[in-house]
Amino acid sequence: MFQFLIPAAATLIGSALQSRQVGKAQAAEREQQDKALALQERMYEEGVQRQQPFLAGGTEDYNRLRALMSGGPGAAQQFLQMDPGYGFRLSEGMKALERGAAARGGLISGNALRGAQRYGQDLASQEFGNAYGRLAGLANIGPSAAGVMNTLGQQYATGAGNIYGAMGQTAGQAQLARGSIYGNMLNQLGGIGGRAFGQPLAPVEDRSIYGPG
Repeated sequence: MFQFLIPAAATLIGSALQSRQVGKAQAAEREQQDKALALQERMYEEGVQRQQPFLAGGTEDYNRLRALMSGGPGAAQQFLQMDPGYGFRLSEGMKALERGAAARGGLISGNALRGAQRYGQDLASQEFGNAYGRLAGLANIGPSAAGVMNTLGQQYATGAGNIYGAMGQTAGQAQLARGSIYGNMLNQLGGIGGRAFGQPLAPVEDRSIYGPG
């Protein structure tokens, strides 16, 4: 009567082992997904950190450029005087003028003075344009760095979203696999029980001393 216990027990043990293997496979895949997610986050943070100096420097130069544009002639003059290229060329031009005056016994003609004034004005205009261009180029580094950081953020969001989606898919597949295992187990147990309890009982042999009536 209890002959169904052995196959029933085997079915239960086999199903439990299969479910355990599904859990191990899910855990192994989840571990790899966690590593991939951590790598995505680390690469994003490192990329942002590398761009921070360019963002900070570009922002500072951009603020200087705005102050220059809104500060009027005084700000332009101060900016020009702080430019090393203008100071060097103006100094060299003045030295050349002094050498010319010294060669003439210290006398500077009216034409020489007008030439020096024109030289200073032309030099100021030219060097201001050059300095402004350099500052504008440096100020553009900030938006460029911000653009790079924005791209890094988008890439991180896309990669992390894909990984989270894979995690959900892995969990769903594991649940489906376990459901299939337990469903098959119940079917097998039902079959074993049906075969054990649905068979007619065998006739009992009459072993009395009188024999069959």
